[in-house]
Amino acid sequence: MKQVVTFLAIVLCITLGLRVYLSRSSTDFENSSSSDVIEEEKKDPTLNITFLDIGQGDSTFVEFPDGQQMLIDCAIDDRVLEALGRVMPFYDHDIDYLVVTHPDLDHYGGCLDVMKRFDIGHILYNGMEKSYDELWQSFHAEVQAQMAEGKEYIEVDEPFVWEIASTTVNVLYPDHSIPQDSHIPGLDKDVGANDTSIVMKLSFGTQDVLLMGDAEEDLETYLVNTYGEQLDVEVLKMGHHGSQTASTQPFLTVVTPQDAIASCGLNNKFGHPSPRVLKRFEREHTNVWRTDVSGDILVTFTTSSYDIVTQF
Repeated sequence: MKQVVTFLAIVLCITLGLRVYLSRSSTDFENSSSSDVIEEEKKDPTLNITFLDIGQGDSTFVEFPDGQQMLIDCAIDDRVLEALGRVMPFYDHDIDYLVVTHPDLDHYGGCLDVMKRFDIGHILYNGMEKSYDELWQSFHAEVQAQMAEGKEYIEVDEPFVWEIASTTVNVLYPDHSIPQDSHIPGLDKDVGANDTSIVMKLSFGTQDVLLMGDAEEDLETYLVNTYGEQLDVEVLKMGHHGSQTASTQPFLTVVTPQDAIASCGLNNKFGHPSPRVLKRFEREHTNVWRTDVSGDILVTFTTSSYDIVTQF
């Protein structure tokens, strides 16, 4: 009998102890979960733009606050895939928006590989044709294949605005059909492919960034005359990699960027960014960042401020 009582006492103690433990664990879990939720709620949504280090060329990766992604240009070849591996998880095979600003190889060359590797939602292009170029023909054929699979293709021939996850994507140029007339409106001279570039302004809260493709002086002048103070931004992606034919003084006087990024290759044969351009930015008290020196350049925007972090 004494053994039975002892056994029951032990069972009772264990039961009470287990109930106390489970009660405390549940309370701790609830407190922890509540704390995590509160902490998560405190985090501001951000717009992340990475200017990828892909050598001499352009490739810009945009991640919107809701996780949607936009790739603007694709470097000269498949090196863009390695660069995307630095900013995208290995299991991510989707890119919502692919923007090809114009058909210069250092901007569209890797887009064929991107379209084959990733599931693309929407393709934006300026429509300029280079039918004499075999590489462009391959690019064009893949775009046609994407369209046959039901992907949306948008040939930019007018300004428009998209709202993507609290971010305003304002496509400023081209404002007419480039295949029909590649000239800048009101300008008779042939300005070449650079000045047919898709130009975009992204706005998140009070913060703005202007992405110029390879736009040069003539297009800058046209944009200033057309949009004026709408071009005033915090961050500028320099036109044409910081060439001396872009980032002109009248343009910078209107844009007034606090920070400017040059996408360029180390010791490139073109001398980008031009010392003359760098001097212009110095006079404007603009901070200059270069992918050839800093590697990938990440700009993280909140609705009221931004921060810049570099790879090196």
